[in-house]
Formats: sequence, C-alpha cells, structure tokens
Amino acid sequence: MNIFRFLQVFFLIIFSINLSAQNKKISISGEVKDAQNGEDLIGAVVAVPSLKLGVSTNAYGFYSLSLAPGKYDLEISYVGYQTQKITIDLNENTRLPVSLKVKESELNEIVVKTDKPDAVNVQSTKMSVVKLDIKQVKKIPLLLGELDIVKAVQLLPGIQQAGDGNTLFVVRGGNVDHNLVLLDEAVVYNPSHVLGFFSVFNGDAIKDFEIYKGGIPSNFGGRLASVLDVRMKDGNNKQFSASGGIGLLSSRLTLEGPIVKDKGSFMISGRRSYFDVFFPFSEATKDATAFFGDINLKANMTLGKNDKIFVSGYAGRDKLGFGKFFGFGWGNYTGTIRWNHLYNDKLFFNTSLVYSKYDYGFDLNISDNLNFRRSNYINDLNLKVEGNYYLSPKNSLKFGAKASYLKFEPGVRTKITAASTINDASLPAKRAFQQDYFVSHNLQINARFSAEYGARLTLFSNIGEGRSINYLNNQTVVLENGFLKEGTPLTGDAQFTNYKAGDVYQTNWGIEPRINMVYQLNSVSSLKASYNRMYQYMHLIQNVTASTGQEFWTPTDRYIKPQSADQVAFGYFKNMQDNTIELSAEVYYKWMNNTVELRNGADIQFNEAIESQVVAGIGRSYGIELFARKQNGQTTGWISYALSKSERKANFINNGDWFNFRFDRRHYLTVVVNHDLSKRISLGANFVYATGEAYTEASQRYQILGSSQPSIFYGARNGARLPDYHRMDVSVTINRKKRPGVNYKNESNWVFSIYNVYGRKNAYTLSYENDQSGNPIIQKWYLFTFVPSVTYNFKF
Repeated sequence: MNIFRFLQVFFLIIFSINLSAQNKKISISGEVKDAQNGEDLIGAVVAVPSLKLGVSTNAYGFYSLSLAPGKYDLEISYVGYQTQKITIDLNENTRLPVSLKVKESELNEIVVKTDKPDAVNVQSTKMSVVKLDIKQVKKIPLLLGELDIVKAVQLLPGIQQAGDGNTLFVVRGGNVDHNLVLLDEAVVYNPSHVLGFFSVFNGDAIKDFEIYKGGIPSNFGGRLASVLDVRMKDGNNKQFSASGGIGLLSSRLTLEGPIVKDKGSFMISGRRSYFDVFFPFSEATKDATAFFGDINLKANMTLGKNDKIFVSGYAGRDKLGFGKFFGFGWGNYTGTIRWNHLYNDKLFFNTSLVYSKYDYGFDLNISDNLNFRRSNYINDLNLKVEGNYYLSPKNSLKFGAKASYLKFEPGVRTKITAASTINDASLPAKRAFQQDYFVSHNLQINARFSAEYGARLTLFSNIGEGRSINYLNNQTVVLENGFLKEGTPLTGDAQFTNYKAGDVYQTNWGIEPRINMVYQLNSVSSLKASYNRMYQYMHLIQNVTASTGQEFWTPTDRYIKPQSADQVAFGYFKNMQDNTIELSAEVYYKWMNNTVELRNGADIQFNEAIESQVVAGIGRSYGIELFARKQNGQTTGWISYALSKSERKANFINNGDWFNFRFDRRHYLTVVVNHDLSKRISLGANFVYATGEAYTEASQRYQILGSSQPSIFYGARNGARLPDYHRMDVSVTINRKKRPGVNYKNESNWVFSIYNVYGRKNAYTLSYENDQSGNPIIQKWYLFTFVPSVTYNFKF
C-alpha cells in the first residue's frame, strides 16, 4: 500500500473544497485570553450568530475565521466567563485579540446573571469527552481535602477508581496502563503519589484538562482506552500573584507573574507532604519514612507578532520505608519546549521537544550479608510538529508528525554493602524508535450534519543496542503434563541474538482510522456516532494494583505483540433550560486484541524472559452511560450512571474461557452537588455506589505430604466479587468576609471536609487466614472509615 500516494490524493480533495469561495474571503484571527491574568482560554467559542457559524480556540487559545467582506456581530464565550459581543466591519485580514472576564454571581439569585450559555456540547462533533472547570473541581470534597483533578475525573461516567482512594483509573474496561496521561504534552507514566492516594497534579498549577473516553482525535495515540490531556497555567502576565494552601498532611505554594508585562510570564508551584514530621513522636513509627514532593515550572515569551515560546517542566518524588530495613521510591520527570508560529492568518504551527522519565527503586537491607538495591526506569524523548489550517469556518484541517526515542531499563541490582552475598546484576536495556503521522479533517457538510474524520499511521521499531532470547519453535510458554511452563530457550551461542547500536530488528505498524459525526435534531439536541482504532506498543507489567512502583514498562518486541482496540459509540445529547442543563446518553462496544495477561504463577521479579510470563489475550467491553450536568446557578453538579461489562479471554487462563476483567463493575453511580448558601459559604457533597470488584477466590485447601504449609487451589479467575462499594463525602467552604465598598485584593477560605462520612468499611483487599479454631476464613481488609480534614487556602 502506497500510504504517501494516499495522503497526496487526500490533501488534493481537501484543498479543492470551496477553493473558489476561499479566494473571496477575509480572515479574522487572534487569541482569546482571561482578562485578569492573560491565560489563554482553550476551547473558547468565537461565533457569528447571524450566519450560524463558529470555531473553537485551539490548545493555545488561537482561532481563525474566514468570512466574506462585510459587517458582523461576533459572540465570544467560554464556560465560567461572561460572553463578549463585538461588532466588526471586515474589509481586510484582521487580527482581533479578545479578553473575557470571569462571571460574577449575584446573591439571592437562583441563576447567575450572565448571557445564555452556548450549546457546544450538542453542536460539536466531540463525544465521549468531558471537560471540567478547575473552579468546579475545587468545590468537590475529596480525600484529605486535596484538590485533585484525577479524583474528580473518577466521578464521571465510564471512569472508575482502581481501589479505594486510588488515583489510578480505569476507562470503559481498559487497564490502568491503557490511559494516556499528558502534562503539557509530556507523558506521565505513573500519575500517583503515596501508594496512589494523591495524583501528581497540583491543582493550583493546572489551567485546563479534559478526558477522552472514545471518539479520540487522530492527534492522540499510543494507548487503548483514554486520553487525559492536562495543561499547566502559563502564569499571570498582568501582575505578580501568589496562592497556596495549608492542609493536615501537605501544603502547597504557587508564585506567578510577568517577565515582561503582557508579553511573557512565569509560574512556579510546589507541594510537600509532612506527615513524616510526626513519625518521631510515636514509638511505632519513629523509624518510618513517608513523604512526597513535587514542583511545576513554566515560562513563556511572545517573540514578535507571530511567534511565542513556552518552556515547562515537572519533577515529583515519593519515598516510603522503615528504618534501614527496607524502602522504596519512585519519581516522574517531564520537560517541554514549545514554539508556536503563525505562518499566516489561517495556518498555525506548534513544534515541541518533549522529555519524560519514570523511575523506581527498591532497597532491602536485612543484614550486612543480605542486602541489595534494585531500580528500573523508562526514558522518552520525542520531537513533534502539529499544524492547524483553517480553510473556512466549516472546513479545517489538523495534521502532524512525531518521532520518539524510548529506552527501557527493566532492572539494575547493586549491593548496599560490600559484604552482601547478593551479586550486582543488570537486565539488558531495551530501545525503540517510534514514528507517528496523523491527519484529520473537520467538515460541516450542512446546517445539521458535521463530521471530523482522519487517520493515524504508527511505526514502532525495536533497535539496538540490545538482545533477545531465542526459544525452541519460538514458543515462549508451553504445556507440560497439563501445567503451564516457560518456553525452552536454546542453548549456547543460539540462546541470544545480539544487536548493535542502531540495528533495527523488529518493526510493527498500524493505521488507526478515526471518525466522529453529529446530526443536529434542533438547536438543543443532537445524535452522535464515533469510531476509533488504537494501538499500544508499550505495556505495564505489574502484579499489584496499588501504585507502589512495583512495576515496569516493556516494549512490543518479537514475542509481545502490539495491543489494539476498536470502539464504536452512539449518543443522544440534549440541553434544557436555556442550555444550563446538559443531558447525554451513550452506548459503546469495544473489542481488544493482544491484551497482555500475566499467566498463572507468573514470576516478573528481575526476570529477563518477561515474554515467558505473559500470554496474549482478547477482550470486550460494552455498556451504556447516562450523564446530567448543571454548570450555572447557585446549585451545580452532575449525576452519572454506567451499566457495563468487561471480559478477557486468553490461552492457558481459566481453561481458555471468558472471565471477568478485574475492574468489571456492572453498576457505577456518582452524584456530585455543590450549593452556594451565600457569597461566603458553599456546601459540597458527592456519593459513589459501585458493584464490588472481581477477584479470584480460593476454592480448596490441601496438604502435600511432607509440607508444613497448606496449598491453595483457586477457582475461576475473577469469578467472585468483593462486597458492593459505596461512600459519601461532604465539605463546607467558608470564604473570607468582605465589607461592602472595600476592594479586597487578597482572598482566603477554609475548607472542612469528611471523606466517607458514614464510615463504610469498603473492602480493599483480602487474605486467607485461620480462625481461633483453626478453620480457614477469608479476611477482608479496608483502608478508610471516615476521614476528616481541614485546609486553609489563600491568594494575594
């Protein structure tokens, strides 16, 4: 197949659409910003109501409209901001920057006094996508009072937490590694702090985020289930400001201000936990270590009329342990350099150089003769170019290319003391080079029907320096006397194939078609449909769900094939009460191939032959999601419900029959409510109910002659369920009192919250033990009953 010839024909078709009309039109373009701090507003709508036309700003706040010469009334809107109306007499290409003001609520009014909200959620081709305002997230009561966008995302339909209080999440039957988590375009490989109880995202440093559960645009790829796209604040380019919070277990501080007023700004934000400060006061914990810290940095500068530079970075670290006996820690590091360039009023380019690293280390120090330190990491360096071409308000094009160099270090083991009997060792590093090319076309065919369609071409190559193991008949696992065994490596010189630096020894590739369609039934309701195919070329190998870092990433290679997923979805969207209430219902079906499943009894600890510990499977997930949301007025929030099923099937597991995916939960209900009692006091509450997680239950215990310990025989994989999960969280926010007629520049509030207010003991894990009579019992363990917290927030 000549893919380049296909792209040539595709572009010729696109550029020929309305070509004669384009020659007669004039462009109006610019950026939409926050009037108070100069932040770019992503997804703001610039509309011409008389023509029923409009466009949204891109990830950098840029928009472009092509119109015939004449006089027009423009409306610029964004959620949480006052709509601005501008009249313009258009007779030449015009640059029109816009600044929007934040909405101000009026006391004793049920509805906020602003212009009528727009119906973008109904009109847009996007579906299976939810965007939350960071101001709304601040009102949600969460564990330990920490502002956490991941915990907020877990309250949306089709998204669930991977354990009580955990920030790892599961989307529409995918695994925790099937989610692409981005921070300013850099991949965050482990988005968790403190065993998963906190996420790496400091809410004070975040400007904007949205999550895609389906209908994923072609500019995203590399994971099967979802994309969580998070953008840091650029920094206030109007004036210096500081904000922060002091909580029971951690505190945070953010500083931002102009480098050159209205041209450049900076932002620095840091957090540090301090529960380890109290450990020395208790005999039981005086030798314990447990803390996390992170820092976000960002700066930007406008370089003339058409260029802007952004530099951003993140560093986070966790450390847990007990004295000198054992300890472990992990860290995420990202860096992004971006250059925005406007070639003309219709063509916008962004070029990014992006670096990500995730590492984990584990120390065990039993004695001077028995100790070691083990570590692993992944390095990711990529260069990406993306373009937006705005042919007309009804016709736009997005395209780009990306090249990535990846290095996987699965394990390095070193002695802590010279006397240790554990020898130094290291597993061979693995390297890969990935290429991605994408194009998408957004086309409004008529007043009712619009579509965004495109494709992504991915090529993943394993490269040297490195080696791979050779197996007899290429079988990495075999059956022997009815039991699953590792494959038989060849011996001698034939056991390994070694590759020199730069050698390409395996290449996998795939084409990922994407399409989203919307048919508007009327101005406030529509039908939508989407299809996307996704490939995943790197895989998380783990046998635990808590984010302790006891995990590592491994690439697709000669034996582990790329995972793939196809998903179709259909939805009905409707707005009510002047677009203040959003309703949606979606059904979806997803089928997956080459899922990576640990075989029974897998040994993944410091094992080079990891391909012998996993088997390829298939999966399916399907369900219906209902969502109702109100974003305006004194009372806001949402209700979501998901009815779904997710299963897996693999050779050598569960006799080759379908089995429940561990995070298969038939019912998942969430309710989030926020109510402003006054300008000073607001209340928040959320409720979660979910079917219990699936697990593999022990069905028999037996004693082998000569053995002192009983053996356990397990039943069908994930054939049993933990009890249903439910909890309610509540909070009250008290803002600083303001006297009438006084203009306060400083702001502060107290937030009091209780997580799991009625003390439900939700099962987190279980163990098999004996009661006082020696009879075997299942012991269920839980993490939290009710957890109170208090936080003081300030801004000046």
